[in-house]
Amino acid sequence: MYAKPAIGGRLILALLALLILASPLHVRADDEEGATQPLKQEDLFKLSLEDLMNVEITSVSKQKQRVSQAPAAVTVISQDDIRRSGLNSIAELLRLSPGLDVARLSGSITAVSSRGFNDIYANKLLVVMDGRTLYTPLFSGVYWEAADYVLQDLERIEVVRGPGATLWGANAVNGVINITTKSARETQGLLVAGRAGNEEYDSSLRYGGKIDDNTYYRVYGKWRDVDNLSLANGDEAHDGWDSLRGGFRIDRYASDKDTLTFQGDVFTSRLGEMLSLPSFVPPTFRTTRVGAASESGGNVLARWTHVISDVSDFTVQAYYDRFEIKDPQLSYKQNTFDIDLQHRFSPFAKQEVIWGAGFRFLTDDLGGSDVMQFDPAKRDAYIANAFIQDDFTLIPDRVHLFLGSKFEMNSYSGLEIQPSARVLWTPDEKNSFWLAISRAVRTPSRFEEDGRITLNRALDPQSGIPVIADTRGNTGLESEKLVAYEVGYRAQPSKAVTIDVAAFANVYDDVRSLDPAAPSLEFTPPVPHVRIPVDVQNKLRAESYGVELAGNWNVTPDWRLSASYTFLTVQVHQSSSSTDAINQDLIEGSSPRNQFQIHSYYNITKDLELNSSLYYVEHLRSGDVPSYLRLDAAVTWRPKKDLELTVGIQNALDDRHPEFGNSLNTLSNEVPRSVFAQLVWKF
Repeated sequence: MYAKPAIGGRLILALLALLILASPLHVRADDEEGATQPLKQEDLFKLSLEDLMNVEITSVSKQKQRVSQAPAAVTVISQDDIRRSGLNSIAELLRLSPGLDVARLSGSITAVSSRGFNDIYANKLLVVMDGRTLYTPLFSGVYWEAADYVLQDLERIEVVRGPGATLWGANAVNGVINITTKSARETQGLLVAGRAGNEEYDSSLRYGGKIDDNTYYRVYGKWRDVDNLSLANGDEAHDGWDSLRGGFRIDRYASDKDTLTFQGDVFTSRLGEMLSLPSFVPPTFRTTRVGAASESGGNVLARWTHVISDVSDFTVQAYYDRFEIKDPQLSYKQNTFDIDLQHRFSPFAKQEVIWGAGFRFLTDDLGGSDVMQFDPAKRDAYIANAFIQDDFTLIPDRVHLFLGSKFEMNSYSGLEIQPSARVLWTPDEKNSFWLAISRAVRTPSRFEEDGRITLNRALDPQSGIPVIADTRGNTGLESEKLVAYEVGYRAQPSKAVTIDVAAFANVYDDVRSLDPAAPSLEFTPPVPHVRIPVDVQNKLRAESYGVELAGNWNVTPDWRLSASYTFLTVQVHQSSSSTDAINQDLIEGSSPRNQFQIHSYYNITKDLELNSSLYYVEHLRSGDVPSYLRLDAAVTWRPKKDLELTVGIQNALDDRHPEFGNSLNTLSNEVPRSVFAQLVWKF
C-alpha cells in the first residue's frame, strides 16, 4: 500500500520553497544609455490586472463580453499563463483553473471534471476547440490524449464552471471548456519548439505566411513521445505513448465585414496499456494484460463570420470529424458531420438577442471482445437543436437579466429543454455580483444503451466460486438531469488585486446506476459459474455543494501571485428499488473535497524570469488515493527577442505519487518527478 505522505511537514517546506523561489531580488534593468531603471509593468506582464478583468470572452454568452461582466464562474487561461506554467498538454493546463479536478491515471489517460463526478470516463463536461466539439457519444466524454496542438499557437482556454447547456447543449452539465487557437494572421513566420526530459520528448514546427494581402495561412507538425509511468512497486506500467499530428489554417479577411476560416488536422497515436482484469484463474483470480492501442483521426472545418452592424452579426460553421481507436478490448470508428448557425442582433436599445440552430449527424462502427460487446455494432445518431438568449438591460450599466433556453432533439432521449436565468449587478466599475439558476441534461451514451461488459471474477477466493458480472445496456434510459443554483462576486479593490468568488448547489436526478439482478447458476465453459446480470438504470440522485475562490495580486511591478481554493462535497442517494452497491461510493469519493494552488510569476530582468507553482489535492476515498502536494518551478531566459530557453522541474516533492483510483484498471499508476528543458525559437 502506498504510504501516505506527511502533508503538514511537506506543506511547510513547499511554501518556504515557493516563497524563496518567488522572492523579489530587486534586480533592475539597464536602459539603452546604461542608466539603471525599474522594469516597467508592461515589460513584465502583457496585461495589467484591470486589463485581465476586461478580457473579452465568448463562452458564457456566445458573444464577446468582458470577464467582469460575465454572469457565470469563468476562468481564462491566457497564452502567458500557458507559457509560464511549464505544463505541456491541454489536459494538464486545466490544473490552472479553480473548480476543476485533473488527475493523471496513466501515460496517456487523464481524468478531468468540473464540480465532482470525476472518472476515467467523466461525462458531464463539454469541450470545444475552435467551434468543434471534442465530445464522443461512446461514453459522453473526451479522449484527452487526442486533444493536442502546438501550445504556442493557443490563444486561450476559457473554462466555465457550472452548466452551459442553454447555449452549448446537452452534456454541458458541470462545465464548458472552450479552447481557442490564434488566427493565421497572428502566427506568421517560422516557429520551432522542442522539449526534452526524463518523462517526455516533443517537438513542434509551424510556418505561417500570406497568400495575398487579405489571406493568411499556417501549417504545423508536432511529435510527442511520453515515457511509461510506474506502478506502486516501482515496475513499469507499460503505458507510454507517442503521437504524430499536423494541420493547417487559412484566414481570409474578404472585407471589413467578412472573415472566412478554413482549417483541419490529422493525427495518429500509439498508446501502451496494462490492465488488471478479473479471471477464473486462482489464486488471485485476476489476470494482467499488457497491450497497445492505436488512435487516428482528422477533421476539416469552415466558418464564415459576417458583421452587419455594431450590434448585429452572424456566423455559419460546418465541420467533419473522424476518429478511430483500436485496442485489445474495443475497436471504434466515429464520423461526425455538423452544421451550425448563430445570429446576434439588437431589436431595441436595451435588449440584445442571440439565437442559433444546428444539426449534427453521427455514424459509428464498433467491434468488441470477450470483455466488451455492442448490439447493434453500427448505429446512426442525430442531434437537432435551436437556442435563444435575451440580454435585457434593466438599469443601464448596472443591472442585466439574461433569459434563454436550448431546445434539443436527439436520437437517444428525444426532446430536451434546458433553460437558464441569470442576473448581473454591477454597482460600480470595480464590483459585480451575479446569480443564476439553470437546467442541464446529459444524454445516454452509446455504451449505456447498447453496450455489454462481461467481467469474470471470484465471488469468494477461499471457496473459489466463479462469478460472471454481466453489465447490460438499457435502451429505455432517461437523460441525467441537473438543476444548478449559483451565486458569484468579482471585485478589483485596488489596481494590484482582483478577487473572484463563486458558490453553487447542484441537484441531480436520474443519475446512472448499475443495479444487479437475480443471479443464476450456469454450467457453460470455461467452468460452472454464477452469472449476475447488472442493468444500467437511472436510480440514483445526488447533490453537490461547493465554493471556489480565486485571486491575483501584483505584489510589485515585477512580481505577480495568483491563487485559488476549491471546496466540494458530493452526496449520492439510491432510490428504494436500486440495488447499486458501487456507484454511490465511487461518485462521492472520486473528487477531492479540498484543493488549492498558488502560482508565482517573477521577472528578474526583462530577459530572465522565475515561475513556480504549488498544488495541493486532498485524498480520494475512492481507491484510497492519498493527498499530495506538487511543486513545479522553472527558469526562462530570452537571450534574444525571439529565442526562449526554459529549464524546470515538476512534482519536485515526490519521487512519484498516484493521482486517481480506477475501478477497471486496479493497477496504481503513479506520476513521477520530472525535469525538462525547452526551446522556443521564432523566425
